[in-house]
Amino acid sequence: MIDRHLISLAIALQHIDKDVPKLQIWGRTAAAALAAGGRLLAGGEGMSAQHARHLVTELSGPEDDRPPLSVATLSARFDVRSDCQPGDVMLCLSVSEADDGLAAAASTAGTLGVTTWALTGPAPNRVAAACTEAVCVEAPVTSTVEEVHLAAIHILCAALNSAIRDAIRAGQWLPGAVSCPGRCRRGEPAH
Repeated sequence: MIDRHLISLAIALQHIDKDVPKLQIWGRTAAAALAAGGRLLAGGEGMSAQHARHLVTELSGPEDDRPPLSVATLSARFDVRSDCQPGDVMLCLSVSEADDGLAAAASTAGTLGVTTWALTGPAPNRVAAACTEAVCVEAPVTSTVEEVHLAAIHILCAALNSAIRDAIRAGQWLPGAVSCPGRCRRGEPAH
């Protein structure tokens, strides 16, 4: 049983290898959006919500010479129309087809000028279809998809952190890019 799980995970990680450049571009794009005053929003349901919180936790505190970032987790009370602004980036995490609310949020956010990305289970699925770009993990078992999602989140974070550190060294980082864990918007104080 464990051998099958590890083999399934190894195969899924090999398949996601082709998406590493896309995840790195996402990280650099998110860094540019944050530098311009945008926010990175992440959300999902179930374990995907936990992964979204993990991403936000990774980025909301300072790391080495990187300041806290303007990141937030999408919650059930999140109102896309009032909480999203052009220049924000939304990462939607989903392992199942049952995330109609997340797909609707991504679709609405896209019409508002928000860059939308999906990190999902096997394609095709509604969340990936609702987003500008998607990385779909082709694995038959949900736990394997979740494990690959966690690796993908760390790849994205590493690229984002690297881009921000490069911008800081070049003197191009917006000093006001701070953590905004609640519903604060650009120009409002962080909570």
